[in-house]
Amino acid sequence: MMQASDKDDLQSVIEALRPLLSAALREGGRLPPERSLAERLGIPRRQLRMALDALQQSGVVFRRHGRGTFVVPPPHPDRSRHRLLAGRLTLNQLMDVRYQVEPRLAELAAIHCSEAEKQTLGLLMQKTRDATRPRDYDLADAVFHYRIAELSQNALFLEIYELIREFRRDEGWRERRAETNVPEVLAELGQQHQRIFDAIARSEPEEAGAAVRDHLGFVASKL
Repeated sequence: MMQASDKDDLQSVIEALRPLLSAALREGGRLPPERSLAERLGIPRRQLRMALDALQQSGVVFRRHGRGTFVVPPPHPDRSRHRLLAGRLTLNQLMDVRYQVEPRLAELAAIHCSEAEKQTLGLLMQKTRDATRPRDYDLADAVFHYRIAELSQNALFLEIYELIREFRRDEGWRERRAETNVPEVLAELGQQHQRIFDAIARSEPEEAGAAVRDHLGFVASKL
C-alpha cells in the first residue's frame, strides 16, 4: 500500500499501477475494476481515475465505458462475428484490404490530429522503435496502428480496422510475424513508423498515406 504522504502525488499512483499493468498484459489485457484497484493501492477512486486519465492520454491504457480499462486495444464487443469473418480471409485478401484502408486512416489522422494527440502518437511510435523482441514490437505496433485508426475520426473505418485487427490476432499470423521479425527487420519497421508519424505530425495527409503504403509493401515482402 502507498504511504499517506504519497497519495496526492499523481506520479506515485502511476508508478504503483505499473506492476498491475504488466500483470494485466500477461493475463489477457484487462485491468481489475476501479474499486478493486483503488482498494489494492489504498487510494481514493478519484485519484485512481486521475492516474488512469493520464495513462490514457499517454496511450498506455484504453478505457471503455461499461467494459473497463485495458492495457491493449480492447476486443470489439461483437468479436465473435469479426473472428468468423477473419477466419475466411486469406493473407493476400487481408493485405488487399489493408492497402485500401490503412493509408486512408493515416491521411485522415494527418488532417484531424491535434497537437496533444500528435504528442501521444509520437510516444507510441517511439515504443515501436525501442522494441527489440518480436513480442514487444507486436504489442507496440498494434497500439500504434490502432491509435492512428482512432485518430481518423471515422467510425466506419474504425469498424473495418477492427476486422483487420482480429485477423492479426490469429495465432498462425502471429507466429509467422515472429519468425520474420528479426532485429534488422524490427529496426526497419520502426524507421517506417517514424516516417508515418512525421507525416502525420506535419499534417501532410498525402505523405502519410504514401508512408503507410510503403510500410505495407515491406510487411508483405516479409510474409
